[in-house]
Amino acid sequence: MRTVLPSGREMSSRGRTILFLGVVAVMTLAGVGLVSSTLVMTPETFMISAVWLAGFGFLFFNVSYLFVLSMVRPFLKVPLLKETYVKEFPKIALVYPVRNETHGLFERTHYSFSGNKLPRTDLWILSDSSAEHEPYEREVVDRLSIEHTGHIYYRRRAKPVERKQGNLAEFLKFHHEYTYIYVCDADGMVPEGTLLKLLRKAEHPANRDIAIFQAFVRIAHACTWYSRFERIGTNFAQKFNFLAYQAIFGRTISFGHHHLARTEMVRKIKLPKGLLSHDNWDTALLDRMGQRVAFCGDVHAFDEAPANYLEARARSRRWAQGTLQGIPLIFMPGITLASRFLAFYGIYLYVADLVFIFWLVLGGLLHSCAAGELIHFQIDSIWLGSFTNSVLKWVLIFSIAVVYLHKLSVLRTLKDLREHGYEWALSTLLTLNNSVYTLLDVVGIPLRKLHWRPMRKDPSAGVSFGRVARTLWFGSVAGVYGFYFFMFQTPYFVWQATPILVSLVLSIPVAYGTAKRVPQELRGWI
Repeated sequence: MRTVLPSGREMSSRGRTILFLGVVAVMTLAGVGLVSSTLVMTPETFMISAVWLAGFGFLFFNVSYLFVLSMVRPFLKVPLLKETYVKEFPKIALVYPVRNETHGLFERTHYSFSGNKLPRTDLWILSDSSAEHEPYEREVVDRLSIEHTGHIYYRRRAKPVERKQGNLAEFLKFHHEYTYIYVCDADGMVPEGTLLKLLRKAEHPANRDIAIFQAFVRIAHACTWYSRFERIGTNFAQKFNFLAYQAIFGRTISFGHHHLARTEMVRKIKLPKGLLSHDNWDTALLDRMGQRVAFCGDVHAFDEAPANYLEARARSRRWAQGTLQGIPLIFMPGITLASRFLAFYGIYLYVADLVFIFWLVLGGLLHSCAAGELIHFQIDSIWLGSFTNSVLKWVLIFSIAVVYLHKLSVLRTLKDLREHGYEWALSTLLTLNNSVYTLLDVVGIPLRKLHWRPMRKDPSAGVSFGRVARTLWFGSVAGVYGFYFFMFQTPYFVWQATPILVSLVLSIPVAYGTAKRVPQELRGWI
């Protein structure tokens, strides 16, 4: 067997990856050591204190990661992939896998293909819709064919096996004539010239080890207060995380859409049955083949965001279930440290929500036990709620500051600062609810069947107050009870829990209000 030695680029990326993650690990251990030095442990309290400290270390890992990345982010030079002049155009399929869409399919597909109609490029609508949606989809195809004769194709599967990934796999199995495939979700829109720019990168000899060229995804048609929050968050998250991944790791993780892929490579991907999300699996399995996913920050495409928090919650529930199915990827042999970390980090963020809630509850119980003298444990030795121990107090302040302010490292203009303030305010008032609802999503996975419900694509779709109340009543009740419990049972603890409790109590009016359209005169403000 011939041994393939890593290239200079791979060795450099590996070195940066080890250094970066090593610094994060050292900072995490230092934080745990600092906090443990302030705990007064007795034989009676050792076990519960150790569990609390382990929870702190697990959560502080994210603080360390965000802090280290925010420190290096301003100094990272994100490499742009080389491009070449395309003399002979390969055959390309621009595909839209759809399921039961009822809004704007023609407008999106027409916009995408009209601006990216390269020689030998076809548009495919790959339907997994139920029979009653077929007439609408065929009408869209007929309208597109009038302007783009001979380049518009439609295929509907009567039995949509394995959801979107099964749809794409079947298409690739029977259509070997295409060298590249560009995948759009049903809400996707591809700006003019995007396909050509990605093709120029893909055709350059220096990029032969890249199987997927991932575009920067921006949010379009954000006309409600909530969707504008999503637009800002999506933009900052990609600038902060994914551009950094490309610079440090030399690779990124696939989004599952808005990418140009080499059909020869993605056709070889053999996914396990029953997956709800395939993008993280695509990334890892391509890595095992010696191929990578590259984030192209100089190329962008458009998606639409949920118009309200309830729609975002439904999407997050599906994402949580799909992401956690990727746990085996953390231990998969034959993949790089970078891909292993990217698989781990997505899963970690969901598990961290569970750990955070249980950790808060444990801290409250420690306070309650100490106040009631049920165990001999000094309140000063408990970080949660402690004002008297300056070390623990400043660790808490530092952690909160990092979580809220780490994105300052990618802000460049006054508009960026204004948008960051808007995201900060709305995330505090509304999306802190996710700490409770994500817990319910994850705990409830064994009770739910795998289900793919498409996001509503009407960007101005409103939501009734009654529906919001029926959906979020549990969180509001939990918030009111939480205030009662902490104020009367653990008063030293109430200030740490206040942000989450306020978000829960106000969840119904805030979710209802942010589903409203932004007045025209204010749309230039955010």
